[in-house]
Amino acid sequence: MFACFCLLYLFFNERRFYGESTPIGKKSHKTAEILGYLNSQQALADYAILIRSLKQNLSSEASPVVVFGGSYGGTWYRLKYPHIAIGALASSAPILQFDNIVPLTSFYDAISQDFKVLYDLFAGNIIQK
Repeated sequence: MFACFCLLYLFFNERRFYGESTPIGKKSHKTAEILGYLNSQQALADYAILIRSLKQNLSSEASPVVVFGGSYGGTWYRLKYPHIAIGALASSAPILQFDNIVPLTSFYDAISQDFKVLYDLFAGNIIQK
């Protein structure tokens, strides 16, 4: 007989510069210097610090981390910080959609192809008035 006690922590962090929860209150939009922190590179770096801090505070430095989210919150994080996260899951992650990696129209081409397939499948069932 094999028994396993597994402990899992799940944290959800939302990076907000809008609405009521902003980094430094009403001053968050006052200067270009502060707004300079409103970028994807800084968000990923903030998450890296948060994850390392949580692992240290919970005495779980050896525990694996899997990140999830949309776009850069998921797979881009894994690409940028492979030493922190062992895996990533992203709901919508055009991670190769950077200049000089794939054609700029590749994302739109894929979406257009999806709609074409659906149109071809259902065109005869559309009633036009």
